[in-house]
Amino acid sequence: MHNNSAQTPYMQQLLANDQVYQDEIEHLLEVYRVQPVGNGYIDLILPCDRAIPLIEELAKLPVAVTILTWWCCCTPESEVQFGCPHGLGGPTNEFGEGWFSECVGFPFFEVENYGLNLNESWSPTTLASQCRDVICNYLRNQFTAEPWYSPCLYCGLWLLVPNHWQRRNYM
Repeated sequence: MHNNSAQTPYMQQLLANDQVYQDEIEHLLEVYRVQPVGNGYIDLILPCDRAIPLIEELAKLPVAVTILTWWCCCTPESEVQFGCPHGLGGPTNEFGEGWFSECVGFPFFEVENYGLNLNESWSPTTLASQCRDVICNYLRNQFTAEPWYSPCLYCGLWLLVPNHWQRRNYM
């Protein structure tokens, strides 16, 4: 996983405008009905179909999404249909039925495994756009073909932000 403490131009821009960026991120997380895990900006759970437009909106800020984790949305129906849960315990689904189960045996999706070096001196816009393109292409074209795929899976977004940032509107 990436080390986001390097002072790249991307990280310098976030740190120089941290209040503005955090306000914008929090607003988008609310609009897209994102279920947080913990009080940071990793494992921000939402359905994959809503993740794509959120990732596109974040890239416009520009804020990069660099990792996806997988969460099973467990409901009585999904238990019967898909054999849920597919992992460990997790938070209650604040925006729908059931709860989330962290899929521990499923591989993370990391943009660095697709040739993106997060410590390069990319401009903030270029870095966020490159990450967006890689992740959205994967979600649109490859995700459902994975051998471990199930329709119950939601993604957990990991935002590339300073380590010390904490959610302001933690549920």
